[in-house]
Amino acid sequence: MITGSLVPNITIFDADGGLDLEKTRWHMAWMFDRGVDGLFLTGSYGSGPLMTVEERTAVFQAAREVAQDYPGRTLIAHVGSIDTASTVALAQAAERIGVDAIGAVPPFYYKHSEDLILQFYQDILQATSLPVFAYNNPETSRFSFTVNTVRKLQAMGLAGMKDSPLEVGFVSRVFYETKVAKKDFQLILGTSKGWLPYYYMGVRAMIGGMNNWAPEIMTELVQATQAGDQEKSERLYLLMMDLSAKMHFTDSTIVSMMGLYARGYDAGFPRKPMQLPPLDSPKYQEIRQWLEAGFAEAGLSL
Repeated sequence: MITGSLVPNITIFDADGGLDLEKTRWHMAWMFDRGVDGLFLTGSYGSGPLMTVEERTAVFQAAREVAQDYPGRTLIAHVGSIDTASTVALAQAAERIGVDAIGAVPPFYYKHSEDLILQFYQDILQATSLPVFAYNNPETSRFSFTVNTVRKLQAMGLAGMKDSPLEVGFVSRVFYETKVAKKDFQLILGTSKGWLPYYYMGVRAMIGGMNNWAPEIMTELVQATQAGDQEKSERLYLLMMDLSAKMHFTDSTIVSMMGLYARGYDAGFPRKPMQLPPLDSPKYQEIRQWLEAGFAEAGLSL
């Protein structure tokens, strides 16, 4: 079972838009050093839809190399693409590299029927022996998983699902149906929001974007939760929710880079058309003040 606090880690580019593997590796190790339990590679935060198959494969390889120095960390390669052929190629490359699991959002942009979505996941399952996780993100994929869809995916042999909307009726029904029927299927939260109540329900892993720029707070939260320290975990959960709300003023990839710059790190560049505000923007100082206050509240050093 995958457990703990994973990150949909950003991919870092240079000023010309080229893949900056050196800085991307640095960021992976920086998060591992601060307690992050695993990486969700080339998803939305990681700019996967903006990258070629070869570039995404290079990020998978970089993650495998970094993780060699951090035993026990989990690597999930997000392989979802607009087409099946690219998705399959990425899944097979990820298996050769040696990641732990595959994640895939349904093929996006075009509107697909459920039977085509199911065939998409069947094609992935036939292409790899790695555990495959579906990724429910209707905002980007234009497809919403239903309980019945999940049942069909379970029958096909999927290992689990990452869910980002966290609609309580859907998530709780999938979780308890799986538990009562003793199915081998894991539900992973696709965001840190909801971590505490869903942990009490029995969910044991999340993929939280805040790990990109404040992993120390996320690590404290998860460790307090796992240790059964209810008072501390509730206090840190509210702090996490407050900081997350403040940082949701633009795209999450941009926010993650701005958070790193506000902390004094050179976080490189996003890939165009994404663009960072000028580094002399007062927004960076405002973020710095939010982080200083948040870290002080958590009893941590920024």
